[in-house]
Amino acid sequence: MKAIGQFTITNICDVVASETAPENPYVGQLWVDTSASPPETKIWNGAEWVVQNDIETLRTTISILTTKSAELQSTIDGLNSYVGTMTETIETVSDNLGNEHQTVLEMQAQMSQLQQTIDGLTVQVTNQYAGGLNFIQNSAGLNGISDDWVKTGTVTVDTSTDTQNNTTSDSCFVLGASSTLKQTVTGLVTGQSYAFSLRAKKTGSSYSSYIRVQYNGNKYAYFFNQTTTFGWQDFSLVIDDITDSTVVFYIYNRIASLYVSDIMMVEGPTVHNWTPAPNEIYTNEVKIDKHGIAVSNAASSQRTVITNTEFAGYYNDEVIFTLNKDETQTKKTTVDGELTVGKTKFVPMSTASEGLNIVILD
Repeated sequence: MKAIGQFTITNICDVVASETAPENPYVGQLWVDTSASPPETKIWNGAEWVVQNDIETLRTTISILTTKSAELQSTIDGLNSYVGTMTETIETVSDNLGNEHQTVLEMQAQMSQLQQTIDGLTVQVTNQYAGGLNFIQNSAGLNGISDDWVKTGTVTVDTSTDTQNNTTSDSCFVLGASSTLKQTVTGLVTGQSYAFSLRAKKTGSSYSSYIRVQYNGNKYAYFFNQTTTFGWQDFSLVIDDITDSTVVFYIYNRIASLYVSDIMMVEGPTVHNWTPAPNEIYTNEVKIDKHGIAVSNAASSQRTVITNTEFAGYYNDEVIFTLNKDETQTKKTTVDGELTVGKTKFVPMSTASEGLNIVILD
């Protein structure tokens, strides 16, 4: 007995073209929808038919891109215009700089003429310092080791080339081994800040040297406290909480030499460049401070001193004349002409060999 069967072969790659969607579609099946004009090719994604090669979408995208391209071109045109304006501005600035350069050259020429005028002046003042804000008296030893300072040990003043090259005042204190220098400052405003500064150089090691400010009774602020050596350096500190109107500035050196100069103390929190204290004026040969006036002549080794305790003339360190109450004391006196003492007049003759006439006055 023969068995007879029948089967149908379906090409799953067939594209269905119809006005209605195929029934029971499988994922990926293609359908040409002939109901649309022009016909649209669609694919089944498992949930719905999706148009392939959507011309309208492409057209929309192309339209958007065209609009963006036009906007970009407009932006580029605006940038080109801005660059052109900037170029004109730069050219204008360059022209102005050229004019300014010419002005600077003219000013330099005028400065040169002014410098030549200054160089031609016959009056010259050098190394002159006028007092300012400084609370420290004789703050660089320009008036020697005055009684503004209390010292122990060996303390001298140095004005060597090294000191002049490294200080504003051209002068400094030099503390030898186991030496101290102290100054007490009174009359400060409580509740105010004070700034301190100085320059120093330490030449000996192994032992400590220090500089400090004692304030508010028993508080200390140190500029430095060290054993190692150092070259000329600036040191400064600010004390904000002053509650006592008195401070003590103290320098201590243990061994070798400690150089200290340009000591400055000012009211306020800002460190200032060095100046002498108020009422202190120092030039090369004139010194004026609260003690009085000293006028010297280095070439002749002469010095005249006027203070509240002394009116005297010196040759080197020897007193030649001095005012002592109601009399003037002199070591040597030369009179060129007549000399009257009381009622007696001494008249030199025309020649020295003829001697001297003594005349008794009525």
